[in-house]
Amino acid sequence: MNAARPEYLVAADDLRGNDDQWAAYESAGNCVILAGPGSGKTKTITLKITRLLVETVYRPQRVACITYSNACVSELRSRLNKLGVEDGNRILISTVHSFCLTELVLPFSSLAGLKVPEPLAIATPAEASRLFNAAYAALHGGYPKSYVRTACDKLRRAIPDRNSAEWRAWSSYESQIVEAYEDLLLAHGQIDFDGIVLAGLELVEKHEWVRRAIRAKYPVLVIDEYQDLGLPLHRIVRALLDANVRVIAVGDPDQSIYGFTGANPGLLRDLAKDPRIEPITLRLNYRCADRIIAASRSLFPDRADFESFDGRQGEIVIHKLERDLAGQAKYAFETLVTALLDANDTWSPGDIALLYPSKIEGTEIAKAADRLQIRYFRLDNGSPIKRTRLTEWLTEAARWCAGGWETGEVQLSHLLKAWRRLQRAGKSETQLHESRKQLISALFALRDGALSLHEWLTSLATAVLNDMLRGEPGLSDEIDNLNELIEAATDGGELEDFTVQIFGNQGKSPDQINLMTLHSSKGLEFQAVIMLGLEEGVVPSKYVKTADAYEEAARLFYVGVTRAKAQVHLAFDRVESPFITTIRTAT
Repeated sequence: MNAARPEYLVAADDLRGNDDQWAAYESAGNCVILAGPGSGKTKTITLKITRLLVETVYRPQRVACITYSNACVSELRSRLNKLGVEDGNRILISTVHSFCLTELVLPFSSLAGLKVPEPLAIATPAEASRLFNAAYAALHGGYPKSYVRTACDKLRRAIPDRNSAEWRAWSSYESQIVEAYEDLLLAHGQIDFDGIVLAGLELVEKHEWVRRAIRAKYPVLVIDEYQDLGLPLHRIVRALLDANVRVIAVGDPDQSIYGFTGANPGLLRDLAKDPRIEPITLRLNYRCADRIIAASRSLFPDRADFESFDGRQGEIVIHKLERDLAGQAKYAFETLVTALLDANDTWSPGDIALLYPSKIEGTEIAKAADRLQIRYFRLDNGSPIKRTRLTEWLTEAARWCAGGWETGEVQLSHLLKAWRRLQRAGKSETQLHESRKQLISALFALRDGALSLHEWLTSLATAVLNDMLRGEPGLSDEIDNLNELIEAATDGGELEDFTVQIFGNQGKSPDQINLMTLHSSKGLEFQAVIMLGLEEGVVPSKYVKTADAYEEAARLFYVGVTRAKAQVHLAFDRVESPFITTIRTAT
């Protein structure tokens, strides 16, 4: 009797019907996978990673997988776990900051004589802000406007070389502030998160032995969401590519929406043109109906010719409401949402998302929902649940405590391994074993989905979290995040009514409408999307003055439109956004 086929081979059979996905899966060398919305890229890349671990990369070597955010890390890890791949001694899944910290700076900075604090101490966001303000005050007096910090952060990420002609050509105003800030950090024995990436870049570019060490440990480097990761990571990839590390990059330049952090969609396009790399475009869209694809393509008519998988028509509806944002929200809740749910009896409120430009609009829309007593899940900077490494772990732990332990939906072994990954400091096996015992004891004692979030968090903090966070330099910012989360769960806080079960679902519920910024919606999908506040001068902002900024605003609008499977509703007051005009002409 033949043994059962491995799970990844069974799942890979689904890729055979899509020539582009199959080409990506079969690619045997360096590869750039250009993946549009709804193209099944996560399924494709997780199957490819699994195949690499079974067929190509053998112990003690590993595969490194780098992605943009902790949320992306959790998604990849979850998908790979379902294929039987454990994020442990065979694969590293991490953000750029974490990769540079654990795989470059901590092991190699002292050997290379790098100018970093010893011992390494990472500044919390609050401490970094304090030192930045102090550097600014020493040069100019007073406190900097928020846009000054944004410009300086972007400069650090866009021009890593302090002695380059590009750096010298930049405005001395920002460069002097950056240099003073970095000097203050070092004088206080600290490094910030951007500094970790810049240090990692210096190690890789200047030291061949570092490149050889990475090649020996990680012969394959997979980068997801490449369009969001910026120049320092791009140069690290180039250097490792030169060192014969096999590179597999995945992304969509048209969904690059983090220019304020230094992201540049041109970097992925440049990588795809490298003669050593095979470019593959995933053209089939499994999410969006035909009219939605046509509308989104009208924003970038010179891009790849994406196609709908199943030929559904879908709807694009434009609403000139002649109402302010509060009035638009009221109309959306009372008229549009009601009509959508009445016409689609299999849909629930959670299948609908209201998208908006920023937290400011989100607050106004949330107030309208409160007045109408409509339940909603909110995801923007106004949400007290931040997407960090710790909160991603906490939500998984909450799902386990709320019944996952019984259903098997969340495995305790996965939670414990994730807990171990959080602890990077040099703890002895005895200390780690004791920490593990305390964690297991705490989790078993807190297995109650109806327990208040506040009681659950404070119990976990007392039992294990506080001690763990105090001893981890890479988690210094998580101390503030945990305290803010506990504060939000107290009486009178935004999460005072949250139970463990609600938190485990990150506040989401099928009977709640989704409210989120366009940025926060990236990576998600809904049956219907309602975009509000699409007035000329708002989308794009009247402050958008350059061609690059205008194109990024168009990409952000594109992300919003392509979250929808079946329907898109675009609402404005009196004068429509030029992006609506473009779509109106195309549809």
